[in-house]
Amino acid sequence: MPKTVNETELASGAQLLDRAVAVLNFVGQAARSGGASIADISEGLNLKQPTAHRIAVALERHRLIDRDSLTKRYRLGLGLFVLGVRAADESGLRTLAQPALTRIGAATGDTVFLMARSGVSAICVDRHQGSYMIDSLTGGIGGQIPLGVGSASLAILASLPPPEADAIIEANSPLYPQHHGLTAGRVRSLLPAIRQEGYALDRGDLVAGISAFAVAISPGQRPSGVAIAVNMTSARLSQDRFEQLLPLVRREVQQLEEQINPLEIMFRQRPAR
Repeated sequence: MPKTVNETELASGAQLLDRAVAVLNFVGQAARSGGASIADISEGLNLKQPTAHRIAVALERHRLIDRDSLTKRYRLGLGLFVLGVRAADESGLRTLAQPALTRIGAATGDTVFLMARSGVSAICVDRHQGSYMIDSLTGGIGGQIPLGVGSASLAILASLPPPEADAIIEANSPLYPQHHGLTAGRVRSLLPAIRQEGYALDRGDLVAGISAFAVAISPGQRPSGVAIAVNMTSARLSQDRFEQLLPLVRREVQQLEEQINPLEIMFRQRPAR
């Protein structure tokens, strides 16, 4: 007869999974400092070094993290990126939007982002690099920020029903001050104008010298939780140029909305019962 998994084994398996996820998060946060060593992981997560080593080896085996052969420090692996891309394209929006990002990038020379909602955060699911190398709030594909931070996540937030947007702002309120002293009150105050005008605009408020604007994708007036953003140096976003670029992005968004079935969006966003 097959063995029955007892409660102790289940608890220990859940604990191991929790620790593995904690290691992934820790390694991801250490990316800007060159990665994390086993000693860093052990100390940072209060794990014994043999335990930290076993988890790291297992994650490396599945290509979720990689170890630099010279520094012996771990960083996130390509296997995790592949999973993230697959998750991001579950609805097909990423594949659908790629031609639009390419056209906008080619026409403007600026960097174009496809941002999607994940819980109370916005994640960069695709990026078309422009002619100018610029800094951004999320970095590369897979980077995330709290909803309400930056033009794309503000556009997404403003597209949601107000009660839902309020709940997200409340949940993210402790995180906002980390972004140049942003507050929940400030985020709330921006939403009415974004809803009325149909776009979110950031003139260097969050990253010095970098401006951006974004338009949410809302097929059939239903929020998809996705937005297209164009980032550039503030010197390149004069009022005249903004007035030229906004219609271009709106046309691409409208074409995408016409290709998306709003009923499919509604079905995907319906909570499980």
